[in-house]
Amino acid sequence: MREFLAPFGRVRLWPAVAAVAAAVLLWAAALVSGVDFALWQLILLALAALLALSVVDGMRADTEPSPELHVRSVNEPSWRPFADVSRWEDRLIFAENKPGRFEDSNAKKQLVELASERLRLRRGLSLEHQPDQCRALLGDRTFLFLTQPAPDCPTPRELGEHLTAIEEIQ
Repeated sequence: MREFLAPFGRVRLWPAVAAVAAAVLLWAAALVSGVDFALWQLILLALAALLALSVVDGMRADTEPSPELHVRSVNEPSWRPFADVSRWEDRLIFAENKPGRFEDSNAKKQLVELASERLRLRRGLSLEHQPDQCRALLGDRTFLFLTQPAPDCPTPRELGEHLTAIEEIQ
C-alpha cells in the first residue's frame, strides 16, 4: 500500500485534522459575515489542498540524490604554466565541440603552420612545393591530415600520432 501511495508523499493525520479545523473556522467566519458556504465543500477543498501540497512535497528534487554529473570531452583542458599550450587546448576543445568546423578552426591552421615551419627549418622543405618528400618524411596519414580537408577533430590518439610525426622531423 505504501508503494501505491508513494507519489502522494506522506500524508499525516494531524495536518489533515488541522485542515478540517481551518475549513470549519473559515465556514464559521463566513457564516457570521453573512456568506453561506456548504461545510462539506470547504472541508473537501482543504483536504484537496493538503493532498496537493503533499504531492508537491513528495516530488521535491532533494528527496532523491541526483545522478553523478559526468561530462566527457576528448580534449579536456588542464592547467599548465604555458599560456600557448592552454590556448592550443582551448582551440582544440572548440574544434571538437563544433562538428564540421575543424577545418576552419585555428587549431588546424596552426598545426599546418607548425609542421611547415619545422619542415622548413629542419629539412629545407615546403609542404606546397615539395609534397612528395614531405609525404615520405611525415607519413601518409599525417601528410593527408595536414593537406586535405579534415571536417572533424581527430581523436586524442590520432592527434598524438600526428604530433609525434611532426616532432620526429630531424
